[in-house]
Amino acid sequence: MNVTLHFPAEIATTFQRRAAELGQDVKTFIRYVVREELALEEAYPAPPARSHAEFVTALHRLIDSHGIRCGTFDDSRESIYAGRGE
Repeated sequence: MNVTLHFPAEIATTFQRRAAELGQDVKTFIRYVVREELALEEAYPAPPARSHAEFVTALHRLIDSHGIRCGTFDDSRESIYAGRGE
């Protein structure tokens, strides 16, 4: 497949610089970048799209799986200000 792309001058300059750093021409460098991007996409596929309701359901399921811990603590005025010379 042949594709013609038009890039702004600053991006074209970046392509040329990066290609030169790798000892490649610009076409080879762009092919490399595209292949790498596609390889990353295959290695780390995007999670399946979920509706808001599905997400909220999964979130509540996760929260419920941890249970509720109703610990006790001393929040009296005396405990908060203890040792402050009052």
